[in-house]
Amino acid sequence: MSSSKSERLAKRIADHGRHLFVYHQIWTNQVIYSLERSMNNNQVLKQLTFAGKKTLPSALRKDMWRPLLTATFPSPSQGLAAFRKLRELRMLHEHNWEHPDPEARKMPEKKQRGHLIMDQKANSIADLAWVLRHQDQLGLKKQQQHQDDQNRIREELLALAKEAEEGGVPLLEQSLKDQEAAVEKMKKEQQQGGEDAPSRKQIGEGLLALKAMRLRYQKMLAAHEAINLAKTSALKQSEAQEARGTASPDSVDLTIEPPEIFYHPPIGKTQHKKRSSGQQVPLYTADGVTIRWTNPLDAEFAAEWPAAVKHDFAGLTRHTAAPVDEEPVFYAQDLTMRNISYKYQALRDARAARSEATEEQYEEEIDDAEYERLTGKSAAELRA
Repeated sequence: MSSSKSERLAKRIADHGRHLFVYHQIWTNQVIYSLERSMNNNQVLKQLTFAGKKTLPSALRKDMWRPLLTATFPSPSQGLAAFRKLRELRMLHEHNWEHPDPEARKMPEKKQRGHLIMDQKANSIADLAWVLRHQDQLGLKKQQQHQDDQNRIREELLALAKEAEEGGVPLLEQSLKDQEAAVEKMKKEQQQGGEDAPSRKQIGEGLLALKAMRLRYQKMLAAHEAINLAKTSALKQSEAQEARGTASPDSVDLTIEPPEIFYHPPIGKTQHKKRSSGQQVPLYTADGVTIRWTNPLDAEFAAEWPAAVKHDFAGLTRHTAAPVDEEPVFYAQDLTMRNISYKYQALRDARAARSEATEEQYEEEIDDAEYERLTGKSAAELRA
């Protein structure tokens, strides 16, 4: 595999989920979602719901499907989350729909019901607007929660560091030894049996308290070390600035990075997935979301869009969505040139290069001796 092909494959895998391509059927307004720019029958046919006879095609016809929009997200994880939520909402629309006319005595005919179920173009656009608003609100909530956690961790770190400076480490060590001895004593009494023997619940509570004390002890040592490192770094910065003659209290960096142990979950709560300080929950936001419309008027199917979402024109397209990394096309001639296969274009370029090289080869000057050797004629006779 060539390096260029490997680079393209690596970039494609890294951006998987960042771009969401939406197609619609021009007659029935059926909608499919794709994470790739081209439609794959094996993947997108599973999204179509049976709504009656002749509503599920055996294959997708390119002349019957058109690009509706292309949504670009700040991160692949946000795009994948939107893809899953949009498919769930579309399934809800198709399987749990309301009567179009509640006052009517009878339901619409079977064929008409099929058309009502398949027509999901307006619903899909409104769903996309709702998903973006929901992700924006969720991102703000997660950001506030993350800020609260950082403030709590910082307060805990400073409190434990102050306690360590006041001699809290030896006292906590002694408490740990006493708790360990108490737990061992409870275990021995339970093995011996008797009316006054502790129960398993009491021993479990003692072990839980011992685990909490050990965690507090480790946090206290880590906080004391982090404060000392921050003080040493600030002192070195101050001395270096004094040596340069640019000493200023505001220019000294007093940033304290909380140790990883402070991100440990509270005792008694389960932890399904460990995350360090550099592995926080991804924050979703509407900033950086761009929607490229094949028809910009389709955006009016949604009552409200987040203010941070950017709307653009995707340009002219045919069966496949426009490339996201290229400028939109506004003229049919440019669209035709773009649709030319890069493979055939490369062959044309190679053929042109070979023809130019051949012409240059024949244009080279040949001396008299070489001419006589090749033709068997005298060069002087040719000049005469």
